[in-house]
Amino acid sequence: MWVGMSRFKEQFADLLERRQLLLSASLLVLVAGFASGPDSEAGRYLILVHFGLFLLWQPVVRPNYRLGAVDLLLLFAVLTGFLLAMSPGLLAAWVMVIAAVIGGRSFIASSPAGRTPYLLALGLLMLFLVLVLLPDALDVRSQEVAQFAPVSRVGLPLMAIAIAFFPVESDCDPRTLGGIDLLSALMIFLVLAVTLLGALALMQVQQLPYFQSLALALLGMASGLFVLAWAWHPRVGHAGLGIQLSRRMLSSGLSFENWLQGLSALVIERSDPDDFIGAAMQDLRRFPGVVGGQWQYEATSIQHRFGGKASHAETFQHAGLETTLYFRRRPVDGLLWQYNLMLLVLAEFYREKCQTHLLQVKSFETAVHETGARLTHDVKNLLQSLSTLCFAAARPDADAASLQRLLRSQLPQISARLENTLDKLRQPEETSLTDTPIADWWQDACARHEGQRIRFIADLGQAGQRVPRELYDSCLDNLLQNAIAKRRLEPGIDIQVELDAGGRLRVSDGGSAIPASVARVLLQQPLRSEQGFGMGLYQARRLALRAGYRLELLRNEAGDVAIELSPDPSAAGPSSRLTSMGPLPLSSTTTGESNRKD
Repeated sequence: MWVGMSRFKEQFADLLERRQLLLSASLLVLVAGFASGPDSEAGRYLILVHFGLFLLWQPVVRPNYRLGAVDLLLLFAVLTGFLLAMSPGLLAAWVMVIAAVIGGRSFIASSPAGRTPYLLALGLLMLFLVLVLLPDALDVRSQEVAQFAPVSRVGLPLMAIAIAFFPVESDCDPRTLGGIDLLSALMIFLVLAVTLLGALALMQVQQLPYFQSLALALLGMASGLFVLAWAWHPRVGHAGLGIQLSRRMLSSGLSFENWLQGLSALVIERSDPDDFIGAAMQDLRRFPGVVGGQWQYEATSIQHRFGGKASHAETFQHAGLETTLYFRRRPVDGLLWQYNLMLLVLAEFYREKCQTHLLQVKSFETAVHETGARLTHDVKNLLQSLSTLCFAAARPDADAASLQRLLRSQLPQISARLENTLDKLRQPEETSLTDTPIADWWQDACARHEGQRIRFIADLGQAGQRVPRELYDSCLDNLLQNAIAKRRLEPGIDIQVELDAGGRLRVSDGGSAIPASVARVLLQQPLRSEQGFGMGLYQARRLALRAGYRLELLRNEAGDVAIELSPDPSAAGPSSRLTSMGPLPLSSTTTGESNRKD
């Protein structure tokens, strides 16, 4: 017994894999059942068998789906009611339904071989409907139907049998849910219904014969479908009904283009990311069905709410933005797709807003850092000058008169430089430069660095050249601090400062060359170095460029490292009038030198 049951299951599974056999048998039994008479007992049994075979074939529910008690009772009630109310008109409605299902299945099959049996079955059902069912339901005269009797008696069974010989579809697994094209199935059902109702109307109103009325109704439907197909696709100067219908279905009471324009306006008006996203979320309440919602960005743990709550909620996640929308009732899939697209665009705008805000904060922090670094070096230079004065005052052999003259000359300059540093702190974007005679600046620089074993050489002649004091002070102090720090690591090296009448200031030392990796980026960017190269020179170079000067590494060889500040002839502004001088002479007319030890 168990062997017989297992063999039956195998045969039944093989039968389910040949779905064309089920469809062929179902249609053949339907034709045979109506031919036997729907009022007869044999006809009712055959039509019941037709229902069973069609349920095994149908592509909507899996054939191996287990029916529950409620499903069985409902199915039994429907079949019992159908059999008790059996009539040609009811059968005609049922044939229209299965024709729509089979036609919708034909649109799913991708290969021509897979579509052919469904198209053949659709043709069989339409012929069965117009040649057998409707004439019997409308009591059409036998003379009109007699000429098509061979088609209904022989052609329809042959067409049903021919369906069984087509191969199984190769584009889908017959044991899984194949599905149908629902929109195409509805369209087929409506076309059949309108055509047959039109024929019936012509018969009643115009008193025309059945087949003549059917031919006119078919001609009218074909003409309407032709015009619709012609207008559906885009033409010159017209977008086409297909695009218009899609746009109307996506608008849902509010045009997507209008919403996008409003969102673009919010992007311009609201600079703060949270204000922007809050206003954009509130704008979503204009869409039908949206009651409210909440949103949260991945970078924060704060949930923001807008509007109210409802029974149905949908959650969307895009670019780190998690949004939950509350609806009065569940929206259709088309609207969900639209809301998903809208929130995707909104999330991208919000992410760009957040990145822009972060860049602004970073830019502000960078500006504060650069301003602080520049002022730190100015303060460090002032401390160096004060240290020099303290060293001179602490010397045991210091002359009181000389010390007093030094203090009188240096303290006003230190005070002025400190005041200038405070002005930079108050207005960091503005750097005021004070022109001073080059000879006066040179005299003050020599006095400021007296006692540091630095050789000063100048060839000023009779020139009345004026130079920006702040620029020259900053460059000279930074260059000398770096050279002195280098001398601590390499004791005994010479440090020399040279100045000519054209304003060319050169600081050189006799130590080792700057490493190539440091020399490539020296003055170009901030650096970290134990020798002190880096931020000070970088800030000094930026100040020189703004003032129309250039600060550059002139020589970088062992025993001869030189950095020079000189006017830039190509720069616009007052400094461009300075001309570049030739090589500095080794013999000078004005020399200041101190050989005292630190």
